[in-house]
Amino acid sequence: MHNPRAEALRTAGCTFDEFLLAMAADDVFDAPLTTLGIAQATETHSSLLGTSVAPEVVLVSPLSRAIDTAKTIFPCGPFFAVDELCERRGWLLNTKRRRRSELAAAYPLCDFAALSEDDELWTEQLEEWPSCSARGRAALERVWLRPEREVAVVCHGGILDAILGMRDDVHADADLKGRFHNAECRSAELNLDPDGVSFQLKLITRG
Repeated sequence: MHNPRAEALRTAGCTFDEFLLAMAADDVFDAPLTTLGIAQATETHSSLLGTSVAPEVVLVSPLSRAIDTAKTIFPCGPFFAVDELCERRGWLLNTKRRRRSELAAAYPLCDFAALSEDDELWTEQLEEWPSCSARGRAALERVWLRPEREVAVVCHGGILDAILGMRDDVHADADLKGRFHNAECRSAELNLDPDGVSFQLKLITRG
């Protein structure tokens, strides 16, 4: 969590424009995970102990706050950074990632091989939702093509909204589509339709 003031306004029912303005007021480059965010991730890690949630691999957004969240919740890894999992890109500096070499030095246990050296996706204009949802669809394709059966995905609220609620070729349970709380963990079963085009996501557990 990097924008507690904006999230509080969103919970209180502010408009999306008001939410963006609050985020802009607190905006910093590749915003770090806050003390509150660390506590939330630690709580989620504790809640998963003794459960059946045991990912064989963790795909994570290359934004620092997401990597720190992933390391806290799933400390065993292994971790692979995926650009398609970044938050909705543009305008806000907190959606711009550091250079690959900087990230690799800061997080030696995470694999950044799939990233370009510089963030080539960020622009000064806020990314349009169709572009964001297309990235999300590509991320699901990455998950589907992994050889592991249990894959953890650690990303952001905006990209999750785009993946789960804005694609005709992604069909998710209603309970899975709802806005995620910070550091919330939901387990789902991912399947590809016989047509080879549409994904189905069925909620297994939410906690």
